[in-house]
Amino acid sequence: VPLLIRFAGMTDKKAFATSVAIILPLTIASYIIFCINGGNVWQDALPYAIGGIIGGVLSARFFKKMPVVWIHRLFGALILYGGIKAVFF
Repeated sequence: VPLLIRFAGMTDKKAFATSVAIILPLTIASYIIFCINGGNVWQDALPYAIGGIIGGVLSARFFKKMPVVWIHRLFGALILYGGIKAVFF
């Protein structure tokens, strides 16, 4: 997101939306590669897919109304949480 803002000249909201939009094709490509290599476990993936769809729809609604400063704070908190989890757990 910061690279899209600084180097591509996107607005903050457009950069966040673009980064989220990139997730779907990457997820589909990853799943196809996973299936080609012999893995196909819908039973395990289904709860995550449903949660992702619901979360995407709800966040898109809130995203339009949220001030940019709060988007930055939430994104920073998410990155911080992921870093702490990766290091300590």
